[in-house]
Amino acid sequence: MVIPAILSAYCALIVAVSLLGGMAPLALVLSHTRLQVYLSFAAGTMLGAAFFHMLPEAVEMGGPDTVKWAAVGLLALFLLERFFAYHQHEPAPIAHDHHHGHDHHHRHDVEGEHVAPALSWGTAAFGLAVHSLVGGVALASAVVADANGEGRVGGMAWGVFLATVMHKPADAMTIVSLMLRAGAPAKLAHLVNLGFALMIPLGAALFFVGIGRLAPDTAEPMTAAALAFSAGTFLCISLSDVLPELHFHQHDRLKLSGALVAGFLLMVAASSLEAG
Repeated sequence: MVIPAILSAYCALIVAVSLLGGMAPLALVLSHTRLQVYLSFAAGTMLGAAFFHMLPEAVEMGGPDTVKWAAVGLLALFLLERFFAYHQHEPAPIAHDHHHGHDHHHRHDVEGEHVAPALSWGTAAFGLAVHSLVGGVALASAVVADANGEGRVGGMAWGVFLATVMHKPADAMTIVSLMLRAGAPAKLAHLVNLGFALMIPLGAALFFVGIGRLAPDTAEPMTAAALAFSAGTFLCISLSDVLPELHFHQHDRLKLSGALVAGFLLMVAASSLEAG
């Protein structure tokens, strides 16, 4: 059957890029600004995937009320971030190579404010693992929705896959960087990263097996709800990447805005595959 084969291929590629992302802290010296350009581009792809791929398909499959699930997804991931604070991407100890005469340590410790405690790798790994399970559901629901609507895997599944591929290396880099910073052996860090990478296929498999056990008249609205929920999580992830940096890169505003728009436009272009 073509759907499991395509879904497996997508998952295998995502696992591969996640493992490569985990190698970045050992192989690359990535400045804070360059990382933010990359994250802005990845955030743009996730915004575009949510608005041009996932939400329109969810509404078409399940009706306007399905959009409510997007709010649930956004709130669920926000609360996960609130209590586990896993969504912080820094490849190395805070040693930014800014040459613009400004202090950018992300402490935000103005008088009366509380500085967030250091992020532990265990907390980050748990939060990112749950987030990746949801990402697997997003990918599987997109593939199933495409197949239900077009009889094939089309532009929407491709868009969700591309947005996931773009963002996954940053999450892997977070886990490995935090483990190395805490003094964990490199082998253990990469083993944990492998387990994290496998959360995407696990989430996809759980959705695919679960939806296959439902009657068609139940499976379709459930797929629509999962797609809308996943769109909400994509919105939360993308905004959590770009909003904290909004007031700290005044000198790079064109560069970062261009990267965000480029990622967004890539998803707009990919959406043309659905109409074709």
